[in-house]
Amino acid sequence: AYKPLRAVDAERALLGQQPSEELFRHAAELAAQATDPVSDLRGAADYKRAVARTMTLRALRRALERAQANA
Repeated sequence: AYKPLRAVDAERALLGQQPSEELFRHAAELAAQATDPVSDLRGAADYKRAVARTMTLRALRRALERAQANA
C-alpha cells in the first residue's frame, strides 16, 4: 500500500541552513535514502528512489523561488 513518507533526516539537514543547491541536493539524497520501494510492474526500486530524489529537489527549488518572490 502507498503511504506518505516523512523524510526526517532531510528535514533536519535543512533546519537553520542557508538555502543552496548543494544543501538541496544533500537533502534530496537523504529523502531518497529514506524510501524503501519495491520493484514491481510500475518500476524498479532504484528508479522509484531516483524519482523521490528528483521530486524532492524540484520541490525545494520551487519553495525557494516562491519564498524569494514573496520577500
